[in-house]
Amino acid sequence: MMGGGDKKDVPDEARDLSEDLTTLNQIVETLNRAVDVRGALGSALARLVALMGLETGWIFVKAPTAQGGEEDGGYVLAAHHNLPPALADAGVWSGGCQCQRLCDQGRLTEAYNEVRCSRLGGASGDRRGLAVHASVPLRSGDRVLGILNVAGPDWASFSPRALALLTNVGNQMGIALERAQLFDLLKEQRIHEQAALLGLSNQLLSCCLDLDDVMGHLVEEVRRLLQADACALLLPGEEPGCLVFRAASGWHLDPVASQRRISTDEPSSPGLVMRTQQPLLVEDIEASGPAVWGADWLRSEGFRGHAVVPLVVDGHSIGVLMIDARQPRLLDVDELRFLSLMANQAAMAIEKARLHREEIERQRLEQELAIGRQIQLGLLPKDCPVVPGWEFAAVYQAARQVGGDFYDFPELPGQPGRLGLVIADVADKGVPAALMMALSRAMVRTAAADGRSPSAALGLANELILKHSHTDLFVSVFYATLDTHSGRLTYANAGHNRPLWLQSGSGEIQELAAQGIVLGILKDIELEEREIDVAPGDVLVFHTDGVTEAMDIVGQQFGEERLRAAVAATPNASAQQIISAVVDAVRTFTGDASQSDDLTLLVVRRRPVTA
Repeated sequence: MMGGGDKKDVPDEARDLSEDLTTLNQIVETLNRAVDVRGALGSALARLVALMGLETGWIFVKAPTAQGGEEDGGYVLAAHHNLPPALADAGVWSGGCQCQRLCDQGRLTEAYNEVRCSRLGGASGDRRGLAVHASVPLRSGDRVLGILNVAGPDWASFSPRALALLTNVGNQMGIALERAQLFDLLKEQRIHEQAALLGLSNQLLSCCLDLDDVMGHLVEEVRRLLQADACALLLPGEEPGCLVFRAASGWHLDPVASQRRISTDEPSSPGLVMRTQQPLLVEDIEASGPAVWGADWLRSEGFRGHAVVPLVVDGHSIGVLMIDARQPRLLDVDELRFLSLMANQAAMAIEKARLHREEIERQRLEQELAIGRQIQLGLLPKDCPVVPGWEFAAVYQAARQVGGDFYDFPELPGQPGRLGLVIADVADKGVPAALMMALSRAMVRTAAADGRSPSAALGLANELILKHSHTDLFVSVFYATLDTHSGRLTYANAGHNRPLWLQSGSGEIQELAAQGIVLGILKDIELEEREIDVAPGDVLVFHTDGVTEAMDIVGQQFGEERLRAAVAATPNASAQQIISAVVDAVRTFTGDASQSDDLTLLVVRRRPVTA
């Protein structure tokens, strides 16, 4: 039997991520394009609940005072989706509840929070089994504007993927609510900025996820809207502890083209804002000293007024946005709030673009690995040998798309009926192991082609691997030659798992022991060579450590004894049936536990003599 994986162009994880990003983009578009943000919350909530695989959710929004602007501490049920009959009565929603109290106490601090719902617990009637909910505070910066809840019967209802979606949508809703409140506040006196900010949201959304376009558009708009002399966006560079200029507008000397960078460890204003996640305002740089603005090339720009705000996603700083004026200037409260809101929207747009780029890269890599897997499977024998009086069967299962195990039946010159048997395991995983597997297979085949004895062939293969492999990887190999006429098996073992020999006459299982060291480490290795006679009815089981070291959910290994038991349980079975029995035993033992090592089996059976 030949092993093979699912031939899907794109793995389930990549399709899930693509679906999540598509729906998340639709939710963001709904919120950003809505004139009535509160009215759009219901549509966004319905999409989120469906994507999370749940049925019910609701949103509280902090109630504004009559004067507007600040919260009075109360909450209003702003949106809900598919409430159970027990919560359908409007009277159920009067008064506070557990999640509101936790929010007011500052205890909803995580990306998401699991809460046993006091409102469900106190409601009478049909609750559809709902008892708990995951809660996300709707924030913009450090301001809490509401609470997003999705309900389920127990904690197992909330998968890590669903909670990540909940966190992302909660962030977007918080920003949308902040934008709505800001628009209301400025409606009379700054209507042009309201329109400009809405335009910025739409244009950020329509940048087709090109990160450079997003950042370039952002700095131009921020500079124009706040009538600043210059604007720049800085993101972490490849070197740890530094910020690099990714977009700039209004500078005398373009810091992006000059590849300028600022250390986050030094007392620079961008570094300080990254670390504290708090805005920094400086009315006059010249009066503030070098601790705020230390580099000569920065001072040469002639900046005086200076403001820096952080770009934060899920509590982590991903960069800073700064504006500068060549005259002393201190942003007022409304301007800072306006700038922070644009930074929040930019952070989300940049993060979305980054995730999109990672998804494309992941899909490309998965497609390349799928091609690599097909190439690697093509290096394995297409079919097992067909020899009168003998049965051969094999299986190969890579732990990843590609792996480092292989088996082979190299052609041997000389006496007819002589057959080579190889099983090997590269000491690594993934692409490096696959490349080393291809090299090792070729070297073993070359060494065996002249009919050398197993020990001599492996010695020559070791020399060839050392000559052509410029890595620290090594490979274990068991190589045997079988005379299919006499049953004589001559073998040598280069550090590989010892095969099992089931003797039909006694039912005893022995290991094919021989001293040897793996290939690819030392020169001039010595390998012991031994011989046995395979009698009619005898079975040989060659395997890699992916069989014996397969682990169950608690980390226990399948082990040598379980392998022996699986082989002993099928003494009269065919080679193919023995393969199936061992694979089934491993799968039953491991259950749903993911495996980190490749699994390869090669079974040889000499048919019994029939009367």
